[in-house]
This record gives sequence, C-alpha cells and structure tokens, in this order.
Amino acid sequence: MANILFLSDETMEDRTDRTNQDEGTMEARRQRRRKKLLCAARRSSAHGFIGPIIYASAALLLLGRAIAFEVPFPPSAAEIRASVAPISSSSSTDYSGPQPLTQQLQLGSGTKAEVVTCLPPSRASADNTGGNFLSSLFGITSPSDRKKESNFDKPVLAFIHGSLHASWCWSEKYMPYFASLGYPCVAFSLQGTGGTPTVEEGAKKVKIASHLGDLDAFLKGLSSSNSNNLGLALGNNPRIALIGHSFGGLTIQKWLEQYYGLGEESNAKEQSINLAGVSLLCSVPPSGNSPMTLRFLLRSIRDSWKIIAGFVMKKAITDKGICRDLFFGGADNEGGISDDEIERYQGYFDRDTVATIDLSDLAKQLPSAKADKHSGRAPFVQSLPSTPLVIAASDDFIVDKEGSIETAKYLGLESPVFIDSPHDVMLGDKWKNGADALLEWVRTL
Repeated sequence: MANILFLSDETMEDRTDRTNQDEGTMEARRQRRRKKLLCAARRSSAHGFIGPIIYASAALLLLGRAIAFEVPFPPSAAEIRASVAPISSSSSTDYSGPQPLTQQLQLGSGTKAEVVTCLPPSRASADNTGGNFLSSLFGITSPSDRKKESNFDKPVLAFIHGSLHASWCWSEKYMPYFASLGYPCVAFSLQGTGGTPTVEEGAKKVKIASHLGDLDAFLKGLSSSNSNNLGLALGNNPRIALIGHSFGGLTIQKWLEQYYGLGEESNAKEQSINLAGVSLLCSVPPSGNSPMTLRFLLRSIRDSWKIIAGFVMKKAITDKGICRDLFFGGADNEGGISDDEIERYQGYFDRDTVATIDLSDLAKQLPSAKADKHSGRAPFVQSLPSTPLVIAASDDFIVDKEGSIETAKYLGLESPVFIDSPHDVMLGDKWKNGADALLEWVRTL
C-alpha cells in the first residue's frame, strides 16, 4: 500500500516537480520522516498532550496505512493581519444594544494584549456623565442613578479563550447578551494570537508560565483600586467572575494553583484580585489531553485522526469538514453555522495560531499533579469564594464526558452541568443553552 506523504504549502508546479524526482530520493525522504515522527511520538507519549495519538499514528504509518495530510506552515503575524478582515461584532451579534470594543492595552506583565470589552449602557455612560446634578448638589439619587448603582453591584465577567481562538469568540454572542443584562464583560487574547504578539519576537511556542503571568496581570489590572481599571471604568475593586473555555479552562486551573499558593495557606487575601467565582466551559481536564486521546483511540481511530489533523496539522484552518466536526457539530448549515461562517472562523483560527502553547513544558506541570490522589480534588477547593460551575457539552467532539467529570471533581463538584451543544458553546444557534446555564450561576454570586 502507499506510504504516508506529508506535504507543505506549495504551488501545483512545485508539486509536479516533486513527483518527477527520483524514486530512491523520495523513499529516503519518507524513511527520514517516519523516523522523525516516531522520535517525536516517543518523546511525547509519556506525558504529552497528544502523544498517544501521535504514537498510534506512527504505528499505523509503519504498517503501511494510506493516509495523506497537507501540513500548512503559518505565515508571519503581519501577513495574517493583512489577510484577515478586522473582527466586527456588528455583522455577527444578535443585539443592537451593547457593542463590543476591541483595543490593545499594556498589561502589568509587559505584554501588549488585545482586550475586548462590552459594557452595559448605564456602566459605559457613567464614566462620561460626571453624575447627576441633583445627586451631586443635594445628595438626591434619581431612578437612573439607582439603576447605574445596581449595575455596578454586578460582577464583571472575565472570559478566557481556548486554542485556535482569541477574545473575539466571546464578543459575538455572550458579551452583548450579558452586557444587555447589566453585566460588564471583558476578555483578553493570550500571547501568540494575532492581536497579542509574543513578548519574545518571532517565538512559535509560549510557555504556560507566560499565560499565567498575563492572566494574573490582567485580573489585577481589572481589580485595581483605581476606578479607571486599565482605562475600562469598572469601578473600585470590582468582583470578578472568571470564565474559561477549553484550554482557557486549563489555564485558569493553573492560575488558581498559583493564586491559592498550591494548597498551602491561602495568600489570596494578600493579592488585589476580588475573585467572585470560577466557571469552566468544556474545559481541558486537569490531566490534560493525554488520557482523553487514549480513550478516543479505543472508541474511534477515525475521530482520533480528525483531532490530530485538526490541531497538530492545523487542518481545522483549511478543512471545513474537520473544522465543523471539532467545534460546531452538524452537517453543512446545521447548528446555525453556514459555510461562509466556517470560512470566517477559519480566518480567525489562522490569525490566532502565530504561536501555540509549549506542550512539553505544560506536560511537566499539569494541575492533576497537585490534586488529591483519591478524590481528584484540587487543594484549594475550600478556599474558593463560591461554588464553581463546570459546563459540559453533550455533542463535544474534543472533550469527552469523562474529562468533564474529572474537571468537576477537581473543583469539588459531583458532576458538571450538561447542555445540548457542540464544543464551541458560545457560537452557533445553541449558544444560549450555555449562556442560560452560566447566567443562572452568575446570579448566585
């Protein structure tokens, strides 16, 4: 049977030239690629995020399975920004009310980050009106001022995105929806996305410590006693509900370890972050993706290949079918996602994979290492300010039921809340299922 052949982005003329090369040279190249794949698999299989799939894939390769992948090499950040239209919420949101605003802000960590905000109308106008005349002169509070005060009592919702995504994924549905209900919404893009360049110029990998430093700086900036919080006018030391999706959920798990001192006596009171609660949506579990990929292999090699092709080979950026299966579910135009929408999202995925997480570094410090060996609970559970929320999607192609249950137990819960949705709970026509579950929890804070 034919051997596997990896192709880079190249013209048809280049490919024609390649096929005319000497067969001995081609076979030699194949052998070198096999050896490289096996070496990479062996290095990552013990603890790596997707090591088991790579190792099994290499085994299939040596057995002569005929599978071909076209491996895209990402262009520079400048080329990506030039090729993708600016993200506009007006074309994708269902609301004519609060509209998201995208800007770049300097974090205390030194990172210049892309930040999206969406504020309730009363909150947004409060910074510009200078207050009511009667209120300032006689201490009389008008009905409009009382409404503003009630909005300032509500927690700020801080959203953290997952792999291939950036802050834009929250701005299309969730942020306008929650802002219309009086909740200020903020999100920032992690290093390596198109809007937040890596601190190390030209880097292709970002260590988890860099993400944690940025997240901590972002939250401290929001919680500043200065009511101008990063220039966002959120009030003095607002309460923050921290919400993460997919890999963003794993980032939050690691940040909680750091925030609560790895289970030792909590040092949270010494930090200037007024954390109100934590919610994780379709989160990568504390043990990472490795155990899940083993389960996927046992269930379906075909689905496992889609995952590895979508993320490792970045086929989610170029293949509509894989992109739809991984994130949105359903056939063409099902789930409220048209082919045109898929293409638009793929453009964003391309933009936001300039650099990716350093998996070998992450594998050495997964949250599960600090969890109780019997219960799976995190050491900081008793220190959490409120009961957390873990949401799982019934049609999740990436995070399985066992993974979501593991995450729930890590945060001291018996089980997650299951909703009818694919992996990207914040997009498509089922977005409100997750938003309603989240809203019910937010109202308890």
